[in-house]
Amino acid sequence: MNRPLTLVATALALTACQPTEAPAEQAEGAIAKAVASDPAPATAPDTPIRPAEPAKIAAPPTPVGSVGVTVLPQFDRITADGLRELNLLVRMEGLGEVTGPRPPVDLALVIDRSGSMSGDKIRDVKTASLKLLDTLEPHDTVTLISYSSDVRRHTTRLAVGEGREVLRNHLLGIESGGGTALGPALMQALDDLETGLKDDGRLTHALLLSDGLANEGEQRPDVLGARAAKAFTRGISVSTLGVGLDYNEDLMTKLADQGGGRYHFIKDANAIAGILGDEMKGLVATVARGIEIELNPTPGTGVAKVFGYPTVRDGARTTARIGSIGAGQTREVILRLALPALTPPQVALGTLSVGYTDITADSTSRRADVPLSLEITADAAAMQKSERPEVTVRVAEVEAAERLEVAARAADRGDFAGARGGLQLAIDDLKQKAEKRPSPKLNAQITELEEARDEVDEARTSASSRKAYTKKYKSKAYGTKKR
Repeated sequence: MNRPLTLVATALALTACQPTEAPAEQAEGAIAKAVASDPAPATAPDTPIRPAEPAKIAAPPTPVGSVGVTVLPQFDRITADGLRELNLLVRMEGLGEVTGPRPPVDLALVIDRSGSMSGDKIRDVKTASLKLLDTLEPHDTVTLISYSSDVRRHTTRLAVGEGREVLRNHLLGIESGGGTALGPALMQALDDLETGLKDDGRLTHALLLSDGLANEGEQRPDVLGARAAKAFTRGISVSTLGVGLDYNEDLMTKLADQGGGRYHFIKDANAIAGILGDEMKGLVATVARGIEIELNPTPGTGVAKVFGYPTVRDGARTTARIGSIGAGQTREVILRLALPALTPPQVALGTLSVGYTDITADSTSRRADVPLSLEITADAAAMQKSERPEVTVRVAEVEAAERLEVAARAADRGDFAGARGGLQLAIDDLKQKAEKRPSPKLNAQITELEEARDEVDEARTSASSRKAYTKKYKSKAYGTKKR
């Protein structure tokens, strides 16, 4: 088993002060980094170590922990009468590696067997589930639940080694018919997973599949989202798969967001097997779970927005649920800060923390604390020169994704002119930004927006075309914000 690791935040803090000991390429700009390093002999494994002072930055240690964190401001320095908001890019990288036998998986499969799932859908779900079962190892467990108007618990944390055939028989025996008790089924699955929680590094995950609207039992999105959020705090993630055109994508997105998982739009049921396979590959590659970003701001500083992730506010403190990260995976999250009154030469903004459970080190809790500060300059040209293009491009990406989602919602309401007009404005704006900051990412985003604009007329032709358009582009916007 790997020995415990402790996070050390190095290199720092949204400040333009020049280190006296670091090489120029390490000291450039205001990069904040947090990487895992071997603990000092006298340091307890869970004790956060504070970053070095900016003027004493040394070369960062060799990263050996499971998550590296880099915080980049859009501008390293601003004028006192300049920006009232500042965008931060928080980049999280899966640095660890799952060596030896992977951790066991406690998986809950929650399958819709309502009447609308009859025919090809239920057949494809069974086929995909059987393929998924073949990828599981003997020490993994499966809680199998199916639902229509009622909820059936076929197995509860059944070990695959001794129950593979039992699971196969239950899957093959599922038949469609009845309503959609999605809420009660999800709650049952999460209850069962929580009952079996063990502090042994297990990866505990629920996969919820549905093709219809919840119409039996608990249906309120806020209540179901809160239940998924509670499971997240206990180390259980939730992913959702929406099949076809008649389910509630807003509910499915909320459940995945609050549960720290992913939402998938599956237009054709024969694609279910690929999505389940991808979910499993991502799950077993996990090096950190339960990732949260927390900002404790100084008075006057606030979090205006976190793009693409749900937040919880407790007084001035804001926490965003991120979920899990796999080896070699990168997540880039944009936070928009509301700035306080700016007083030269530097203003403190608060502390940004990233906490998670380290799968590569006996599920040890980790926390990296990064103090944030900003240099104030009287030179507007110096401010512009300090801009970080990669942050500007990422901000443009997530803002365009939000406008794509707004257009999809307009089309869903039947406001096709509004959808087309909004998309054209977004295209024009993004083209201007791409002229200033040429980027393949922005070019790809422009192409996607143009495709959405050109497909508006097709969305007018029928109710099913409108639903397909809405789900397609909400899903594309979701994927862009989660990158």
